[in-house]
Amino acid sequence: AMNVMISTISNRFALSIITILLLSYLPPGRSYTILGGLPPEPTDENDTINQTQKSNPNNNAKIITTTLRHFQNRQIRLQTQSREKHTGRLSMAGTLWEAGPVLADYVTNPACPLHSFRRMRVHADSDGNVVLPAHPPTTVVELGSGVGLASMAAAFLGCRVFGTDGALSSVELLKENFGRYDGEFNEGAKPKGLLLEWGDSEAVRELIERELEGCFPDVVMASDVVYAHSAREELTETIRELCPEGHLDGRVVVAHRWRVDPKGEEAFFKGFEDEFEVEEVPVELLPPDPYYRTRSLIDFKLPVSIFEMRRKR
Repeated sequence: AMNVMISTISNRFALSIITILLLSYLPPGRSYTILGGLPPEPTDENDTINQTQKSNPNNNAKIITTTLRHFQNRQIRLQTQSREKHTGRLSMAGTLWEAGPVLADYVTNPACPLHSFRRMRVHADSDGNVVLPAHPPTTVVELGSGVGLASMAAAFLGCRVFGTDGALSSVELLKENFGRYDGEFNEGAKPKGLLLEWGDSEAVRELIERELEGCFPDVVMASDVVYAHSAREELTETIRELCPEGHLDGRVVVAHRWRVDPKGEEAFFKGFEDEFEVEEVPVELLPPDPYYRTRSLIDFKLPVSIFEMRRKR
């Protein structure tokens, strides 16, 4: 018993020292979450995650206001929910998790290297009028869209976007957020909210045949979808079906918030390496806040990483 007590005290002392070292290393001026949790509070106007909340009386639905800095700091109001409307269960999809705004920031970043997004850039003519790209729009399917921020960011670019989720109440929430800006999307670029459960091959085929007119999407994207170990196999299967062998122009973009199982989460991405080229997006393309560009002293990981994948030739 004495040995166990000494070992416990030693472990707690070591953890305290590590925590102190971490806090002394991190940039000052904002709060940090060491393991998981909700996004830290922003401290300056350049933050991607710049959000305020307004609750309704039943404390289930909240309006969150977040900012797309690459659209002249445009503010986006999003409906969220803490519980699913039909079942009353906790709604994971109804929360704006940390990697979602990071993905939205990357998609709309003028320096984003993905041709599928760069080709959708609008520009102004000599009279200052907005000129839309003349070529067909990029087709995007988002998996686990949640409240739909990244889908909306891609749609504002002019992409043809299909936001998907696996729960009916989440899809309803998604449609509600899309509908709030229905008049602001370009004609033909209004995002759709669709029900799609990972691992349902028949539903994937139906999506491709009915909505994508028999074509595979140019981009499959997702954020904060790797946290549930039980769903990783189904998620992997769905990604492979939407970006199958031979679809060399297709791209997969996943933004991920590292949490308590970094080895298991990393294994998810490594599992694609036999069929895909997998690259982590450079830190220079992440939001400028020091929080997003500071690596952990323990595993040298960023708080949020973005991975790009493309089929091998």
